[in-house]
Amino acid sequence: MPPRVIPSLFSSLRSLRSPTHKLKILRTLNILTFLTFVSSSVYSIVLAKPSSIDICDKYPTYFTPSLTFIGVFWSILFFLQFCFVSSVQFNDFNLIQRIVENYVDWLFSFSNLFMCGWLFFWLRENFIISEFFIVLTLLSTSLVQNLLSSKYIPNHPLIPTSVISFIHIPFSMFSAFSCFLLFHNGFILLSQQGYEDYGKNVNLAIISASLLTIYSIFWSTTGVFSKGKRDLTFSFAIVWILIGIAVQQKETSLLSNACYLLALIQIMVIFFILLKNCLGPSKPRAESGESDERAPLFRQRMNFYGGIIVDNWYKAPINDDHPGEV
Repeated sequence: MPPRVIPSLFSSLRSLRSPTHKLKILRTLNILTFLTFVSSSVYSIVLAKPSSIDICDKYPTYFTPSLTFIGVFWSILFFLQFCFVSSVQFNDFNLIQRIVENYVDWLFSFSNLFMCGWLFFWLRENFIISEFFIVLTLLSTSLVQNLLSSKYIPNHPLIPTSVISFIHIPFSMFSAFSCFLLFHNGFILLSQQGYEDYGKNVNLAIISASLLTIYSIFWSTTGVFSKGKRDLTFSFAIVWILIGIAVQQKETSLLSNACYLLALIQIMVIFFILLKNCLGPSKPRAESGESDERAPLFRQRMNFYGGIIVDNWYKAPINDDHPGEV
């Protein structure tokens, strides 16, 4: 059976309200910082001398992925972020405004600025400071990802597709890439500082890929600091990055095969979780002994994040001045 929807909750989630002063500022900053980051990225590839690609070639590591895979990854991510800043964040639904204002908050703008800082010092081959900016980016993106996972994906039965597609997915992808970049920049830093035995060590690269895999599996099975709420997009992003590393490092068969194997393990875990959630038999909560908070994660028809699917959730929006009943 679908979850019981409280009328007053349903009304408040789909009601309309005028944007607050803070939300107007956030919307403007989100657009400006996003355009700044995109412009900086294009500049670093096309106009900068040396370009970011030249620097990757100058400092090859065993943790460097295929640039084609990274290009595809960022093309998708930029498209989703563009949809967020140009359309979704301007939605008048109370739920979406609440997410943008209270959970995305200033962190999307900070993440874009931190990545601009990373690019600035990366192009100047100052990998110590660029590593610092990666840590800041990872903290900001992971915080939003965690808040969305624990507060707004599985907990509400009325999450619009726009929230999942254009808010949660890009932050999950951004967080996953930040985790990878932390290792990649670290390998280059070790090589630059004269620790080539570590910066170009196959075993260390395999260990780093294994750590990413373990962290990814935690997100896809138990959740990390999110009350058991899963995030499979993060896991898929790590899979894509690992395959990119495997393709790039194909001449080093040990590392390449290890990355393929780790990616395959994650894919198997992800599909097992999806099958378990979608096909598993439903049991009464009293018999299963699960709490009310965790039970919907396992016993209802699921969306991609473990959120509950409610058919025909959308109805014409209502105004807060005349909320009515659902």
